[in-house]
Amino acid sequence: MTVEQEEFAVGAAGNSAAGAVDQVIDAIIGSREGVLEGGHQLTSTGVTWSDPAGVGALREAIATYELGGVMLVAPLLAAAALAQTVGYALGYERLAMLFVEPANATLAVVDVADGSIVDLHRRQTGDGRAGGLAEELATMVSGLDARGSRADGVFLVGCGTDIVALKSTLEAATSLPVTGPEEPDMALARGAALASANAPLFASSTAALAYALDPGTGELSPPAISPTYLDAWGDVDFGTDVRAYSAVPDEDEKPPPPAPWTYGGPPQQRPSSNRVWWIVGTVVVIGMLALAGGIAAFAAHQLSGVKSIIATPPTISKTFSPPSISTNPGPSTSRRRSPAPSTSPAAPPGTELSVAGINENRTIACNDNIVSVSGVSNTVTITGHCTSLSVSGVQNSITVEAVDSIEASGFDNKVIYHSGAPKISNSGGSNVVQQG
Repeated sequence: MTVEQEEFAVGAAGNSAAGAVDQVIDAIIGSREGVLEGGHQLTSTGVTWSDPAGVGALREAIATYELGGVMLVAPLLAAAALAQTVGYALGYERLAMLFVEPANATLAVVDVADGSIVDLHRRQTGDGRAGGLAEELATMVSGLDARGSRADGVFLVGCGTDIVALKSTLEAATSLPVTGPEEPDMALARGAALASANAPLFASSTAALAYALDPGTGELSPPAISPTYLDAWGDVDFGTDVRAYSAVPDEDEKPPPPAPWTYGGPPQQRPSSNRVWWIVGTVVVIGMLALAGGIAAFAAHQLSGVKSIIATPPTISKTFSPPSISTNPGPSTSRRRSPAPSTSPAAPPGTELSVAGINENRTIACNDNIVSVSGVSNTVTITGHCTSLSVSGVQNSITVEAVDSIEASGFDNKVIYHSGAPKISNSGGSNVVQQG
């Protein structure tokens, strides 16, 4: 059930990135006040984006205004959260999600029981014509009919792409029912709200698989997704410390890997790490969920909410009527300063140092140490000389004074070193390692 909804454009011509961030912050604060005035209780806020370039500034603004309970959700994970809820409403065990962006497409199979991504394939889409794009996507979904794909249906989600025109071609390419969100432009926003409200219920493999792609083919890289202390999600409680969720099993035994699943189409070439992400609009959602007593009550509420945002397969309904838009009050005047970054004490030479979690802001003094950084959206400054630096997770920003070797994995991480000529290994996606 949608309690309050507002749409506004950001990133338009002539608007600065700072202005767009201010719009988002004002929307979050105003919507919170509107929800409270309406007698509801806000449990979490989910925010997603179409251009990752502005995420750092938004994260800093959220910390500056001390907006607790706000989760930044990557678009792919927002789509996976929505796909899980759609699959639950349709009675599926697994749902294939086709996530289409302007420059690439991702086909993932989502386990409806826990929201984990059990199979994933990503490829660049080089044909800008609508017909050419549809043919490329049809090639991807045609493999779903093969034995072992384990999908009960296909859910089509777009980010800056018109997906309505693609649906008929996909239906012809697979025998599985193809469905999509009733309001495609709001799909990722709703997914971000669901992800923020249900973060602890999502299996850690969702984030791990989403960013453990082989850079040459777009296929899963098994060594890259070995269990670790999870680099995903955010703190959804007001006024509590950030915690990371552990994906490390209690026992040494590891479950067998899923059966191999091959998709149609030739292997793709390595995508450029310098490709440009154009702003096609930022979607922000304020997820308002009233507290419910018991798991059964929550499940019933979730099911009723999904039926109002998806169409009955295989057609996309157009009967949704958005609720009235309320006017958001201006930002609160009692905003406090951002906390200063924490500084770790100097460690003995040669020991291992690590930073994990979400939205951490740390300064580390390195004395020939081995440093590892994981998690999501962490900012780490390292002084002194390090023997090695390994970076994983999503959207971490690391500045190091001097280091002998750098190993970067994960997705959208940025590593800046000031001096020397370190040995560099970059096996992730869209990571940047450079001297500065």
